[in-house]
Amino acid sequence: MTKKQWEYANFGGVIAFGLFLLLSFVTAEADTAHRVMVLFCEVIGAAVVVNAYLSLHHLNGERRFIPFSIMIFLGAWLVYAIGYEIGVEASTNYKWIWFLFLYIVLIGGFILLRKMYIGLTGPFKLLPIFLLFVNAILFVFILFFNIWWSLPFSG
Repeated sequence: MTKKQWEYANFGGVIAFGLFLLLSFVTAEADTAHRVMVLFCEVIGAAVVVNAYLSLHHLNGERRFIPFSIMIFLGAWLVYAIGYEIGVEASTNYKWIWFLFLYIVLIGGFILLRKMYIGLTGPFKLLPIFLLFVNAILFVFILFFNIWWSLPFSG
C-alpha cells in the first residue's frame, strides 16, 4: 500500500469507529441491538488499532502523528470498553480504581493529542482536534457517572 492509502485507511477506520460508537449510543434502549453495536464497535476499534500500529512502520515524518493520535484516542475507549465488559456500575466495589485509571488515560490523551495537533500540517491537522473533541465528550460522560454514582441516594 502507498503512504496515502495508509493515511486514508487510518482516517476511514476512525470514522467507521465513530459511526458505530454513535449507533451504540442510539440503540442503548434496545438491549440486543445495543450489544450488537457494542460488539461491532469493539471489533472495528481493534482493527483500527492494528491498522494504526502497522501504518507506523510505513509512514515517516509528520505523517506518523496520524496513527499515534488514533492509538491515543482509542486508548481511552479501550479502558472504557474494559469497564463496560467487566460490568462496572454504581454498586461495584473498587469502581474508583477504574475511574482513576480512566481519568489518567484521558488527561494524558488530551495532552498528547494536543502535541499531535502541533506536529501535523495539511488537511489531516483536523484529525487530532476531532479526536480530542470526542474524548472530551467521553470525559464529561464519565465525570457525570462518577459524580452520580457517588451521591448518597444512588443505589
